[in-house]
Amino acid sequence: MTRLLAVAESPWVWEARPDVWLLVASLAVGYWWSVTRLLPTLPGRPDPPSRGMRARYVAGVVVLWVAVDWPMDRLGDDYLFSAHMAQFVLVTMVAAPLLVSGVPTWLQVELVRPAARVVRFLGRGPVALGLFQVVLVATHLPSVVALYTSNSLVHFSLHALWVLSGCLFWLPILGSEPVVRPLRPPLKIVYLIGATIVPTVPAGFLTWTETAFYDSYATAPRVWGISAVTDLQLAGVIMKIGGGTILWLFILGFFVSWASAERQSTN
Repeated sequence: MTRLLAVAESPWVWEARPDVWLLVASLAVGYWWSVTRLLPTLPGRPDPPSRGMRARYVAGVVVLWVAVDWPMDRLGDDYLFSAHMAQFVLVTMVAAPLLVSGVPTWLQVELVRPAARVVRFLGRGPVALGLFQVVLVATHLPSVVALYTSNSLVHFSLHALWVLSGCLFWLPILGSEPVVRPLRPPLKIVYLIGATIVPTVPAGFLTWTETAFYDSYATAPRVWGISAVTDLQLAGVIMKIGGGTILWLFILGFFVSWASAERQSTN
């Protein structure tokens, strides 16, 4: 995690990340325990998660693991801001929706029970969208990035914030009652279109920058011959094209589903 260590070693020198392994193991074991031990004790015996739900949850855990473990995290911490941006997109735009859609409603209820009212408020469309946009912008400010690359506690906290804000962002469209009040299909489309607007500002700024304004990445050892300015430009492309493509795929999917339902209701 330190710049001196980064200079002395290649990013491809393997390093153990027991904190990441513990997180992944906790997510996997917690899900297994909930389905096999908790579920039979619940009133009404809710249905277990479907095979598709389980597959999505496992995929979400795997994507999260890839995003925060070596070598991606090492590259994102000490070498390339573009790798750091790829981590953000993987955590918030890939892992988060997979995890949310992979957790059945009864388990969501149990998970948020201690703070159900808070989650229901934060999971309201405008609130969840606003919070996510604030996190996106704030965690990529130069001063915050400088702390991220030099302070282990800030580094861990920002990863946790990405996961939490990402899951909250997807709750209004992938969650269900009584955890949150999900948006109606047309509003889901509006919500996701709204989510594409704010990122275009920092993404455009990064894509066309001619200055390596993140000091910690400007002074980092170069990887694959990528210059510091090109690194930032790649980060902008990842934010705009990578994150934007995922959002527009969801928009298209919801539009097709909504149009099909409307067609059937009129027949």
